[in-house]
Amino acid sequence: MRDTKTKTLVGRLLRGAAAAFVLLLAVNAQAAVPGITGPTFNLRAEPAYISKPDGTSIYSWGYGCNVAPAGFAPTGISGSCDPMQIPGPTLIVTEGQRVTVNLTNNLPGAAGNTSILFPGFDVCAGTFSGGVCTPGGVQGLLTREAAPGGIVTYSFDTTGKAGTRAYYSGTQGDLQIEMGLYGAIIVLPATVPPNCASGTPNDQAKAANLEVDFRLAAAAYNHSATCYDREYLFQFSEIDPRIHRQAEE
Repeated sequence: MRDTKTKTLVGRLLRGAAAAFVLLLAVNAQAAVPGITGPTFNLRAEPAYISKPDGTSIYSWGYGCNVAPAGFAPTGISGSCDPMQIPGPTLIVTEGQRVTVNLTNNLPGAAGNTSILFPGFDVCAGTFSGGVCTPGGVQGLLTREAAPGGIVTYSFDTTGKAGTRAYYSGTQGDLQIEMGLYGAIIVLPATVPPNCASGTPNDQAKAANLEVDFRLAAAAYNHSATCYDREYLFQFSEIDPRIHRQAEE
């Protein structure tokens, strides 16, 4: 969690576990958390106008898909990934995979560089090959960045990293996160305890409601106390219209 002028909270609520687990975002009721699958993701940072509850629109920046994603989760659903959305696409991978994120900077030139931070992971901000990280992009304060019109690649291993975390811009954070450059990544456990695999009361409810599933996995971690039968993803943030208007101007 970060405490800046823009407060962004990412959380995944797992219901039905032997213990209560509130990890770090929103999902359709009675369904598994939807997202795009990797382990390679091609994202872009781009401006667009988003709708507000009062029917008006506001100029914003957001992450989106640069090309069609490898797939969608949960299994069996079809979906789409917009070039720009807020929050950014939910990235769904499995523990043990090496994740690669290619970020293209399509923000206005006046916005300058942009980037993504992945807290909790040991990130190679460049090309990773043979155990060696070759830096890419341009050097920024917190990570390597993509210059206007440029690309930067991030790579990291997810072994032992099951859980839900936020990702967000590491460039001019008070401005770029405020403008909408944030999202979530879910790392599913590689193995699930046998007692968590099936047989919950919601298996029948799922079939009755013609839903694909109530969950992405049967457990939050490879531990018998983390079984769950439903999951909900919540992401909260704040918007200061004055900042968005100034960025638009």
